[in-house]
Amino acid sequence: MEKRIETLLTPQIISDGVTYDKTTRLDGAVGTRAGGERNCVRIMDGSAEVCGKTVAEVNQGLGYIRQLEVLFDGDVPVCEFEFASPSFEYRGFHIDVCRHFMSVDELKRIINVMSMVGYNVFHWHLTDDQGWRFGVEGYPLLESIASVRANTEYIKHEMTDGGFYSDDDLRDIVGFCSERGMTVVPEIEVPGHTKALLAAYPQFGCTGNKVLVEQRWGIFDDVINPASPDLWTFLDAAFGKLCSIFPGPYIHMGGDECPHGQWETNPECIALMKENSLKDGTELQGWFTSRLSRLISSYGKRAMGWDEVVDAPSIDKDVVVMSWRGLDGARTASSRGHNVVLCPQQGMYLDKGYTSDSFEPSQWGVFTVKDSFDIDLGMQELPEDQRKLILGAQCNVWTERMASGRAVEYMMFPRVFAIADNMWNGQSKSWERLCRRREAMKDLCWKLNLVCSPAAWEERP
Repeated sequence: MEKRIETLLTPQIISDGVTYDKTTRLDGAVGTRAGGERNCVRIMDGSAEVCGKTVAEVNQGLGYIRQLEVLFDGDVPVCEFEFASPSFEYRGFHIDVCRHFMSVDELKRIINVMSMVGYNVFHWHLTDDQGWRFGVEGYPLLESIASVRANTEYIKHEMTDGGFYSDDDLRDIVGFCSERGMTVVPEIEVPGHTKALLAAYPQFGCTGNKVLVEQRWGIFDDVINPASPDLWTFLDAAFGKLCSIFPGPYIHMGGDECPHGQWETNPECIALMKENSLKDGTELQGWFTSRLSRLISSYGKRAMGWDEVVDAPSIDKDVVVMSWRGLDGARTASSRGHNVVLCPQQGMYLDKGYTSDSFEPSQWGVFTVKDSFDIDLGMQELPEDQRKLILGAQCNVWTERMASGRAVEYMMFPRVFAIADNMWNGQSKSWERLCRRREAMKDLCWKLNLVCSPAAWEERP
């Protein structure tokens, strides 16, 4: 292994040319000190110290030491180096466990390495058309019906896809993340992408018709009825449950890709729109978003939503907007005073292929490691007062084509290392220095029992 420290660590460090002559094994805890003027890792014989400007920087210094311990099989090189402060406060990654379920152990394997390389938020997508993944007291059909869908791949055998997290599972992930300086943002997807919920409780819908947990991928007309008092009783119980288990400041309420056709023909929704002077389904979704945001705020949390929530003329100013359809959502939201998280699908969506090779478990589109690295998250064209509203950025994994945790790993690694550099170092990132760490990234994954894609990092001519 090369003896230059900057060829080993993600995100890239400031110090260049630091070498080591020997390694050591650390005895006991690493000393930490926050509130200093610089971020530094100092490794001596048998001991180490991390100095950081803030607790967040100290956590990253500890992440660098953990990377070195993995790469050197429990030892660490004796050396000293400095590292930068992060460009973004919020550095997230999202995993969809609805299209294909992932066990707690599979999630932990990914969370562990993500915490080492600069990520501090895990966005956990827990409900969608194809599955509901946690329990709510008083609603037992969420587990028996909403969490399981038919699998029609075999002609002569009845098969199902499913999975469900117990309360202990949820708390286990929270504790595992907390130990690594990471916050968890749980998501309930409403008002669209709710067919799994409606399969269990059709009375929450606009038609009352029986539907099945969806087996296909896409956008479906069946959505919840925002005029239903019983629905709001359920939403209070479901979001209240998440607020009680997840200690972080944010709860995600979805909001994307919701058809409005059923609302505009449902008598209760029509009456609700008339009562509140709402002209169409878009404004009704804005009303729904604001009411749900206030419900979440009543539990001491802050609501997040996908960028469709700002298609309405106005929503509760407390809602944090995730801009995924590009960066226009960020422009609109910040102009209205909303905080923003950047997750444009052009480079930050890891369900897109590394290449156009047909064997990859990807959806349409190709975004290479270089594409993910190059995407400009600075939004320098915005006025300073709007740029200050950008909390950070996030990469997203949607699992329609990823039937296992191993497939998820293949699609995440090594792209997440390039995105870590982008989110941590911003304009100071270096493609050349990233490429010099290519072998270390592969070794880190290998030693942590993770799949790392061997695909080309740049598009071939």
